[in-house]
Amino acid sequence: MKLNRRFFLLSFFFIFSVFGVGAEEKRNLNVRIEQVISKDYPEMTAYTVIKNDRGELISGLAPGLFSFRIDTAEIKAKSKIVPFSMSDEGVDYTIMISNNGIMEGEPFDFQKNALLKFVELMSDRDTLSIYTIGEDAGEVVLDVTNKTFDSAVINKIELSEGQPRLYDSIMNLIRKVEQKKGKRKVVIILSDGRDQNSRFSKDQLVETLSNSGLPVYTVGMKVLSNQSLSNLDEISQLTGGSYYYSVRFKDIPDNLKKVVDCIKQSYIVKLKVKNVKADNQAHLLEIKVEETESKGRGIKAFIAVKHPIPRWLQIVFLLLAILLFVGVIILLIVRKTLKRKSMGITKRKCPDCGNIMKDNWESCPFCKYMPELARKKAKKNKEK
Repeated sequence: MKLNRRFFLLSFFFIFSVFGVGAEEKRNLNVRIEQVISKDYPEMTAYTVIKNDRGELISGLAPGLFSFRIDTAEIKAKSKIVPFSMSDEGVDYTIMISNNGIMEGEPFDFQKNALLKFVELMSDRDTLSIYTIGEDAGEVVLDVTNKTFDSAVINKIELSEGQPRLYDSIMNLIRKVEQKKGKRKVVIILSDGRDQNSRFSKDQLVETLSNSGLPVYTVGMKVLSNQSLSNLDEISQLTGGSYYYSVRFKDIPDNLKKVVDCIKQSYIVKLKVKNVKADNQAHLLEIKVEETESKGRGIKAFIAVKHPIPRWLQIVFLLLAILLFVGVIILLIVRKTLKRKSMGITKRKCPDCGNIMKDNWESCPFCKYMPELARKKAKKNKEK
């Protein structure tokens, strides 16, 4: 009896451990939707970063492992999923560093070193803008590539006596980045998280960041204390970016590299939604990834942008405009040809000088009245 009981208990614990571990493994994927671009809704693009429970980036997932919901409901959508590293897309990076007086020494030097190493990691399709944190975002360099970048610009950045108005600087920076068009845009901030006497409050900053949809990655460093670093973590969590803490100042370049790795090893998820209408309202996009032994999901808000004229109608108008332009050109050519024919001008040419003659001319007037011009024309024709 005791033997049977022990066997039952052992069997129970074995089954529980097997199914228990399986259940735990099913929840070990961290799916983070970094950015959703929906300006061409119902076509939209979601840049997605996936990590395992050890924080390691996962690449090479099959498209069939992805599923999608909007506002918790299943959607009908055409999807195309491509690893960012296999695409021909570039990234528009904007980096803001801290150069106030408290950063003197290693904090400032390693930030500069991180920028120089960052440029080496850029692809030929990427662009980079650099700003400093001050009363507003201070411009250092704009839209350079890895080939046009001049390292001397970094060495010329000097420490500032101004206060680090972090919130004001980020607000100013976001407005500048929002005005850019084209590439995938990413903002990176290197700071200790301190804000001194900003005109904008943290709540105002949060609202602006939420509306922008831009991912903000942050690299934190301890200079005076750890108290302000939570500001950076909150900003990244809110915007779909990631926060990296530099235990030592020499970790700053490596942490900046981790940001690049996140971006380059993300997935481009392209969707064409069929059953959720454009209404200029906020909706929640959910991307779920499920493997045999692991699963996870990420959620990100987006605006279902409603265009005054449907996209298909815009395409029709464009095609009609092209056809109309081509038709006008053809009409002008036909009209000119008919006019020449009405004047008796066809393709008839003088056999001697090669000038065009009317059909009713018995002799060439060029040869008769302008012999020198006729001889020159005839000579040119012979040379050809």
